[in-house]
Amino acid sequence: MTAAPDRHRLRTAAGALAAAGALALALAAPARADVITPGSEGVPRTFVNGATTKCLEVADWRTDDGAPVRQWTCTGGANQQWIWSGDGRLVNAHSGKCLEIPGYSTVWGTQADQWTCDGGTNQRWQMVIPPRSAYFYLQNSTSRLFLDVSGGSADDGTPVIQWQPTESAVNQLWRYDPPWR
Repeated sequence: MTAAPDRHRLRTAAGALAAAGALALALAAPARADVITPGSEGVPRTFVNGATTKCLEVADWRTDDGAPVRQWTCTGGANQQWIWSGDGRLVNAHSGKCLEIPGYSTVWGTQADQWTCDGGTNQRWQMVIPPRSAYFYLQNSTSRLFLDVSGGSADDGTPVIQWQPTESAVNQLWRYDPPWR
C-alpha cells in the first residue's frame, strides 16, 4: 500500500491544540509504554482520534458481519459507542458485534470491521498508553499493529485500518469519552 498524500486538516483550534499536545507527548515519550485493559467494563464510550477529533464508528448503522469501521464526526450515536468486555473485546453498542481485524490479518493497511464476537484474538485489543499522555494506542492482539485513521485524513468516512506502530503518528492515538473512572 502506498502512502496517501497528507490530507490532514484540523478544522478547529481546539482540535489543533489537542493534536499538537498529543503529538508532543507521543514524541517526548520514551519507547516503553504501559499496556492495560481498562476497567469500567460494560459502559458505552466513544473513541475519538487524536489527530482528527472524529469518532470510531460502524459505517451506516450496519449490523451485518463484515461491516466496515471508519471515522466520522462524533454524533453520540450507538454506532459510535463501544463497550469493553472483560477480555479485551470492543463490542459496538448498536450492533452487539466485535471490532476486529478480518481473517487474523497481519498485513498493514487491512481495514477494521465488525463481526459476531467469537473469542478470537483478532477481536481482542489492548490500550498502549505512552507515559504522561491522555491518549492511547489500540493494539490488536493478533497482529500487534495499531488502529490508525488511514493517511491521517480528517474526512468523514475515512477507513480505520491497522498499521505499524509509529511514535509520531497522531492518527494512531485515541481517547475515550466519557473518561474511565
